[in-house]
Amino acid sequence: MGDYSTRCKARSASGMDFAGPAAIPRPMEFRDATPEDAPLIAACHVASWRSAYAHFMDPAYLAGGIEAERLAHWRRRLAEAAPTQRIIVAEEEGRPVGFACLVGADHPRWGTLVDNLHALPDARGKGLGSALLAEAARWSLEHFPGSGLYLWCYADNHAARGFYGYRGGLVVENTAKAGPDGRTLPEQRYHWADPALLLKGR
Repeated sequence: MGDYSTRCKARSASGMDFAGPAAIPRPMEFRDATPEDAPLIAACHVASWRSAYAHFMDPAYLAGGIEAERLAHWRRRLAEAAPTQRIIVAEEEGRPVGFACLVGADHPRWGTLVDNLHALPDARGKGLGSALLAEAARWSLEHFPGSGLYLWCYADNHAARGFYGYRGGLVVENTAKAGPDGRTLPEQRYHWADPALLLKGR
């Protein structure tokens, strides 16, 4: 679905929902992640980065040993989960195909943070991104009523930007931060003042 300090700010996979009329949706199920899910979440994260960020991140970094770094990151996040954190695993016919990491009421103005939103490259174009955002909205509305929803997106991730705009997200901030590859990368904050907007079909 950048700032790479204590947690990885939301880095979306590329436009995963523009499937067109020929797409045939399959049953999608969501469950809360457990510590045992760290390897599959890390693998999805790496595959998503390498696919969606290849045109603007350092190729040497993406081709390097990021698997171990991501695995350590997700083991830590799952073992030290904050009370306001939720990590969702998306499964298609029993196969893990994506995940989202949420932090409820993270910001007093912008609301709940979609800290990560990623899908396996071969799972895009099937409505998974919209389904994960809707699940994030439901959770935030239930547990943090009155809170908006927001995420950060790399400005060079044009497909993701198109997707978030299509889903009603508004750009409320432009900035530049150090990315995981060491480069300074422009980012945009997308905001949904009313997360219920994400529950409506488009």
